Amino acid sequence: MSHVEHNTMPILALELDREGHISRKTMRLNRQETLTNTLLQGFCPGIRVATVDVPSEPLDACEQAIVEQALTRVEFDGIRYSLVGASGSAKKGKFYAVDSRYEKRLAERFRYSPQAAMTYFGILVSSCKVMIEVPECRVLVVDDRQLGTNDCRGWISEALFMKLRAKHRENLLAGEVKRLLRKLAHGQDVQLNPDDEEVLKQQAEATIDRKLLRRNRFYQFRLAFDRTQAKGSFKVMADEVAEKLEADIILPKSSVKPRYQGGALRSIRSALGDRQAHCYRGSALIGIRDVSRSLEFQSSYTLVEHAPQDSIELEIKPYALKQIEKLRKAWEENNFREFFEQLGTQESQRALDIAEDPDPEYTCSEYTVADGALVADGTGYMLKHPFVNSHLQKVLARWAYRLCTSGGFRLPGFALADDGYLVLSDGEVLCGSDWIPKDRGFAPVSSRLGLIVRYPIRMKEDLLPFENLSPEELTSLLASDLSKRGCHISEQQLAAVASEQLQLKGTLILHSEAAARNGGDFDFDQVCVLEGDKFPRFVRDRFAYEERHAAQKNKTPKPPSPWWNLPQVAMQARGNQIGSITDLKTSCLANGRDDLAWQLVDQLQNALDQLKHGTQPDQDVIRDIRNEVSKAPWLKLKQKRRIVEMAEHVPVAENDKVGHLYNFLRKELGRYFSDAAVAPLSDFRGLIGGAEFTPEIFAECSTVNKYYAAVVTQTLTQRRELWDELEKAEAEVEALKEDAEARKEAIFRRKQASAALQSFEERSREELRALIDQVRIWAQSKNGTRLAYLSALHAIVCRDRRPNPEHEFVPGTGSIVFYAFPQEVVNQIAERTGGRPVTVEIPDLTDGEVEIDRDGRIFLVRHFTNGDGQVHERLIFLAQVTRKGEVFRERDEQGSPMVIERVRPFPIQPGRSEARDGVVTFPGTQRRPQVPGGAVILPLTVN
Repeated sequence: MSHVEHNTMPILALELDREGHISRKTMRLNRQETLTNTLLQGFCPGIRVATVDVPSEPLDACEQAIVEQALTRVEFDGIRYSLVGASGSAKKGKFYAVDSRYEKRLAERFRYSPQAAMTYFGILVSSCKVMIEVPECRVLVVDDRQLGTNDCRGWISEALFMKLRAKHRENLLAGEVKRLLRKLAHGQDVQLNPDDEEVLKQQAEATIDRKLLRRNRFYQFRLAFDRTQAKGSFKVMADEVAEKLEADIILPKSSVKPRYQGGALRSIRSALGDRQAHCYRGSALIGIRDVSRSLEFQSSYTLVEHAPQDSIELEIKPYALKQIEKLRKAWEENNFREFFEQLGTQESQRALDIAEDPDPEYTCSEYTVADGALVADGTGYMLKHPFVNSHLQKVLARWAYRLCTSGGFRLPGFALADDGYLVLSDGEVLCGSDWIPKDRGFAPVSSRLGLIVRYPIRMKEDLLPFENLSPEELTSLLASDLSKRGCHISEQQLAAVASEQLQLKGTLILHSEAAARNGGDFDFDQVCVLEGDKFPRFVRDRFAYEERHAAQKNKTPKPPSPWWNLPQVAMQARGNQIGSITDLKTSCLANGRDDLAWQLVDQLQNALDQLKHGTQPDQDVIRDIRNEVSKAPWLKLKQKRRIVEMAEHVPVAENDKVGHLYNFLRKELGRYFSDAAVAPLSDFRGLIGGAEFTPEIFAECSTVNKYYAAVVTQTLTQRRELWDELEKAEAEVEALKEDAEARKEAIFRRKQASAALQSFEERSREELRALIDQVRIWAQSKNGTRLAYLSALHAIVCRDRRPNPEHEFVPGTGSIVFYAFPQEVVNQIAERTGGRPVTVEIPDLTDGEVEIDRDGRIFLVRHFTNGDGQVHERLIFLAQVTRKGEVFRERDEQGSPMVIERVRPFPIQPGRSEARDGVVTFPGTQRRPQVPGGAVILPLTVN
């Protein structure tokens, strides 16, 4: 057994403008922009990967051709990259490219089909919780529903699963020890001896147990074998079954992407009944991407718009009013832990698991620093802090909109699973699938009747009515299916099959035809349940509803295209109309035009199938409907950042259920949640104290603060300019109502302006987050003097100035203090106000690209956008390795190096490399000295 190490691979982020110019994109410094435990890393170790973002806005014919040509010759830093595919982000204009040496190897995996590469390349770059390589793996490919499989759902042997579990435990343990050491480095109150490795491991063991891969769950997988790849979900089969079938993994053909082709000879053998006809034996990479668990989904206006009026009046409104009252009470009592629970942030947004009991002293969830500040505050005055208040108002606005348009209730969520079973009895393999009645299901909810909801909801018919089976009924149906097949097993075996293969935690069981009714399959699709005992009127109404429309996934074969057309296919994959079509459908229902809404159901399905099956929404149909119905007025309030910006009453049509619900609940909200007064930052000058700082520290903090403020101001200025361009384009469209031809051109310019603003919003968020990470990198180097630097920086930002709470990043809100020293700020708040301590997650930012000079100095390479709009590099000193093999980071008062490690001397070659998990690989050598967790920013910036 060979293991794939828990590792990450950096991704070079590039972007193309409409003139075909390529540049490096500013990215955040955390691991969200890296590949972690992916198939691509496994079978192409050392491969260079880049993402290429193309303009998402509409392009004219010339611009389109220019961008397509640029995609055929992506070159950066002297390396030629070839476009190879995309993931779900293709709709946003984001594609993957690799070192050109690997293009042919990857193209073969997708049979040189651009459509297949655009659709399925994401399988290769999906990050997994754990991944291993199995040198001698037996993979058996069967038709769907053979051997108890189903649509994209297969089996994995218990022995192979346990090896994955052991590797996952090893990865978690290493990561937790590293996290505990990081907490020690930041001065957090952790009862540990950093020199005692066993003590560290014991405390880490207690934490990782709840994160470890669990038994009796449903597992989402990624698999590479035999020059192809597969995705879907696994159940675990007993080893005795695996040995009987001579298979470690059993796959349905639907899991293999692109479509499995076993060859003519194997197909003949299969037709003659040879189970081993499609069995592969050889090396395979297997990874677990996700595990079923208890979830919660938020309600949505796309659900409530199908509710009957009596349900809205007697079920949804009363529930929403109770939520308002609970939030008001928590607000008045300054109980912010309960407050954030009601808002649906942090803990309640995660998967809910009763095994995850919160620590009585420190919360086990990872709070954002603003939430942590409020929870830690013992006085309630932190509500008035400009930065904290800005964050809170934004969170409140999101909650208020959701509450007013959907009632704010939560639905239990599950991974959609099938009823397949596979067992060995008296030397005979017993299996079955799709034996559960189509109108029934099994979910761990108390309600007998319910509606199965899968987002996005296309129409009322998508709310699947089902009768929920009890565990006893499920077992009885299983026994009946076995009996029909002439098989009988003991009650003990029957109970074991039900427990280990059917009643899997966090799953909802359905017949495959029932799942397909709202577009679901068993590729770890997630659904939720509207429970009949909580919303009986809503559920009864759907049971009585006479279905009028049917929409099915379009699984027509993709048109063949040669590999050289990959850039053209990529550009056609851009454009995500799912949200806009959904909102247009909602406007049709609000205006009483159900007939138009049904027309949009098919267009929405075409948008959903666009990447996989090459379908395109009919733009003429969409445009005609958009001209015929007015937009529901409450939809325009979706992006408001403060409750006061949400109108207390909007004019709504008679049939607009959601609009009437909004007006009723918004009025109730207005009584309690007006803006809390924002105090000047000077009111908080005394909050941070107890540490002396020098004039040099003060000057350094002042420089960092000015740089931070300059970048933020530039970003907000650009946003204002793009917003003005959009408003100008909107006015032009209105002014040309009588000139059809000119108006058509104006609409195109408006689309461009809107897409440009949206693209900038996404890019600027990344750049601002990258700026925050740069500030944190700077702050990480201050171990031993962090409180002194915090005190100086806090004194600088709290000088008298007028706060601007409209944006959390605006200079004047004091945001830099919270981003630079998050845990220290929260600790100080708790100490100074007599509040409760809260643990704030501090990201590890020392991994990434490094540059090594001739003197053995190791610099972390970070990219940022300066005032000239160009991307620059900042070099951050990590450590130095001398020619004598001494590793040091700092010098003592006499200027002598403070050696932290010694290694065997080796020749040092300058160049670029990587730091991963605190280890640097030197170019041209196998030496991998440890990198300390701190960092020192040097005054060095290069183009």
